[in-house]
Amino acid sequence: MKFWSIYLKLILTAILLLPATASYAQERPTFRNILTGRASETLSADNLVRRGVVKMELGEFTQAIADFNQALKLNPNDSQAYYYRGKAQRQLERSPSFREAYRQALQRRGTARLQLGDERGAIADLSSVLRHDPNATLAYVNRGLARLELGQTQEALTDFTKALNLEPNLAIAYHHRGLAHHLLGNKEKARTDWDKAAILSQPTLRLQLEAQIKEKP
Repeated sequence: MKFWSIYLKLILTAILLLPATASYAQERPTFRNILTGRASETLSADNLVRRGVVKMELGEFTQAIADFNQALKLNPNDSQAYYYRGKAQRQLERSPSFREAYRQALQRRGTARLQLGDERGAIADLSSVLRHDPNATLAYVNRGLARLELGQTQEALTDFTKALNLEPNLAIAYHHRGLAHHLLGNKEKARTDWDKAAILSQPTLRLQLEAQIKEKP
């Protein structure tokens, strides 16, 4: 009798486990399809959000944002898609690669604005670059040029000096700082900077002068 009781319990346990096992077998391909996006049924907004969350956990923030955007096209009122998209965007903006790309884009736009005569726009962009990277030498030079164009001569002089502190042999910075000195009435300082710019622009002359200096007692 005891044997049949144990046997009956085993049968009942097997029957209870079968639906769960079958269900898991059905769900596992669906989850795999959600990750790969191969099945048409995975294109629902809910599945796109789920896939985006998985990509966020893998550090693939750009791809995750693309999934959330697609989910919102299918369901513009999907609050989860909005929430996770904002979260992914914040994490993306904190990544070093994004910050560097953003800084480079700002510097290019600032330079383009300077060339187009939008000095104030150039100053805004280049100032933002320098907040992200205080060692961006050319940003100081270009911001100094924009400030010269606006008559902000003393501020331009400061920018050229900061550029030279970072890169002491930058001929263009000496040239423009000389102009700033000249506009401020510092004729001697202007000549000194222009002479330095000329020497740095002509490597052969620079080497000759350095040799002469070394020969002096």
